[in-house]
Amino acid sequence: MMVNAAELKPGMRICIAGASSDIGQALLEVLAGSDMKIGAHYFSARKSLGRFIEAGDCAQTNIKLYDGDLSTQSACDSLIDSFVDWAGGIDSLIHLAGNVKNPSHWEELTADDWKADLDINLSAPFFLARRAMKYMKPYGGRIVLTSTASAKHGGGRFSMAYGVAKAGVECLVKGLAREGASSEILVNAVAPGFIETKFHTDRMKRNEQDLKERAKLVPLGRAGKPEDVARMVVYLISQGGNYITGECISVSGGDWL
Repeated sequence: MMVNAAELKPGMRICIAGASSDIGQALLEVLAGSDMKIGAHYFSARKSLGRFIEAGDCAQTNIKLYDGDLSTQSACDSLIDSFVDWAGGIDSLIHLAGNVKNPSHWEELTADDWKADLDINLSAPFFLARRAMKYMKPYGGRIVLTSTASAKHGGGRFSMAYGVAKAGVECLVKGLAREGASSEILVNAVAPGFIETKFHTDRMKRNEQDLKERAKLVPLGRAGKPEDVARMVVYLISQGGNYITGECISVSGGDWL
């Protein structure tokens, strides 16, 4: 899928943390064929990103892969610094990385489980955004973080720390948007609802029947697709999003209406 030149400025420098996720891959497919410089970060699933280069899907896109665990400030700073050194700057940061270390009932979570979920889902986007804003200040930029639609409803019993972290992301978005406004740095978040990703099957261990029952709770009666979220991200970094900052936009099919 080609990007309309009217949607995104030519030659944008975009760093995507968590690009190997289903939503990250959908985003790369939307950006395929553009003239942008894209840094695609992954933790362990390099194979899912390698195909974009090896198969020529991004033949016209200058794309560089970065790997690493983003659970520390130094790792987050290093990713942004490395991308800026390569790309010559950063116009957009998109954070899609996330995880639930131990998908167990909140009564069973250990202190390490709790801390791990807050580190990757809240601390990492803060450190990444802070570092990116340092480079964006002279010329502006866009930052898109990821919340979850359930954060406004108390999260889930088996992902409590994850939900708390994502609620923190929404607070972070408003604070950073306020600070970045004078430098034309726009900060927003997307909040996916029930999206058809491996997170539900591989991580949360939901079977086919579980997924069918969950889909019934969505007014549209189905799960969303990763590209539904990816296109919202593209909108927020496009010229269409020029007057949007401090917002968390739900992509949930009307969940909790």
